Amino acid sequence: MDWQLDAGARRLEHERAGPVELTGGEFDLLTVFLRHAGRVLSREFLLEQTRGREAGPYDRTIDVQVGRLRRKLQACMPEQAAELIRAVRGAGYQLVALVERQ
Repeated sequence: MDWQLDAGARRLEHERAGPVELTGGEFDLLTVFLRHAGRVLSREFLLEQTRGREAGPYDRTIDVQVGRLRRKLQACMPEQAAELIRAVRGAGYQLVALVERQ
């Protein structure tokens, strides 16, 4: 176990680094990735799931949030975090980590 998420308490913790401070938007984005681990998720889908609205043609909100989430995860484990959320060119993003539900 490297990471543990308590959805009810809205808390993410890394076993060595401790709690990770996430904004509401970052937490919502992470939970969408966790529910759909391994699937490539479009920016439009991520925006609908986290904000309840459709993306405009130049809306980069998700890109900014993914970047911030990656940086926070990478601060806990720099050798692996960049690979947890992978950009898929022309398609969106994919959580490539193994997810176990308890």
